[in-house]
Amino acid sequence: MIVHLLEFRAVPGHEGEVAGYLSHRALAAPPADGLISRLVGRRLSAQGREHLAATTWRDEASFDRGTRDEGLPEYLRPTASMLGDKASTRYRVVASTGLGSEGARVLRLYRTTIAADSAELWKARTLESIGQLVSKEGLLSMVAGVCFDGDVSTERAGDVGIAVMTAWTEWNRLLVATGGRLNEAILDTELADLEGPATTDHFELLGEDPGPG
Repeated sequence: MIVHLLEFRAVPGHEGEVAGYLSHRALAAPPADGLISRLVGRRLSAQGREHLAATTWRDEASFDRGTRDEGLPEYLRPTASMLGDKASTRYRVVASTGLGSEGARVLRLYRTTIAADSAELWKARTLESIGQLVSKEGLLSMVAGVCFDGDVSTERAGDVGIAVMTAWTEWNRLLVATGGRLNEAILDTELADLEGPATTDHFELLGEDPGPG
């Protein structure tokens, strides 16, 4: 499976139109062949990019068929001319608790880098940490992935980007799970000996995934 992250801002003057489409129409569009799940969120901070479309695909072929230039999924096509400042990133899924997100209100995106020769160890230890994650109250799903070559710039040669995406029922549950340390890994799941400096972003989900059928 592939997780595709598209971060974007609305072109100035079209913020209202984009927000309306994302809130009321984006996830009602028919799913493309091979599309497994889709989530659209609005950043819970005034800094950085404002929106995120997180889309999971069966494989590279379905991703290629279901996206346009700059990785724009077909369900966002009606807003194409109103989206600017886009960043597209793909990750190969290596661990998951499942993709269900019914009732999710907050999407947490944890990103960092690891040495490429540590990738297999990181995958194995991430699989081990799933048991600790699923016990966190309010957690609905977790997906971890390793970035495609060239999709993320790294400071050191030989590093690769990784991401862990989690969906939560509410903000307070996430605060408890992190012990209030929102910019760090979730309690009891840290792999600090393998990972570099991390960034963490939080998004308010604008709609629930209707599923592929």
